[in-house]
Amino acid sequence: MVQKKQEITYGELRKEDYPRIENILGETWGFARRCKDQKIAKLLEKYYWATLLAQENFARTALINGRPVGIVLARKEGKGGAKPGMRLKSLIYALRLLINQEGRENLKVFRELNRQNREMFKKTGEKFDGELVYLNIMRNKRGRGMGTRLWEDAKDFIKENGGKNFFFFTDTTCDYKFYEEKGCVRIRQSEKILDLGGQRKHLKLFIYKYEF
Repeated sequence: MVQKKQEITYGELRKEDYPRIENILGETWGFARRCKDQKIAKLLEKYYWATLLAQENFARTALINGRPVGIVLARKEGKGGAKPGMRLKSLIYALRLLINQEGRENLKVFRELNRQNREMFKKTGEKFDGELVYLNIMRNKRGRGMGTRLWEDAKDFIKENGGKNFFFFTDTTCDYKFYEEKGCVRIRQSEKILDLGGQRKHLKLFIYKYEF
């Protein structure tokens, strides 16, 4: 059988890409594996995606044959891009999750991680010009340079808009070594024991920074 050629391209984020990217987020976090109710898994995807979109003012996608397989979101301070609509959507999704036990348990995980990240950030005592909000490539599409290209695009956006540095959160579920290879420096870390679907998971949380 002749395999179809896979054409890699990059483009601006489109609304029609949202469902596909939500699926990628869900696959990465394992929502479908953790949740008995698949409606809750889908709701978690939408909630998480809305919280990310509420923060960014730069977004680029990596596509194979026109289908999104990766996404980067970044934020430059003072660049605008506030999205009250997305904040409202994330609140609505959160309220829908709260009426279901499985939804409450997963929402609690998000909130605990966010709280711990905020505490770490305060302890850095540093100021930053921007943030790498999110970077992800589908697991089975990695190793083709798409993550590096999206990283460079986000970095260029912050620099071209006057940024001297930026930060980001990551953890041991992610390929944090990727960022170290790009010259990022770990400035803070903490640990967390999570209860995920009845299984205890030991997680290390990190803050990295990059300076131009």
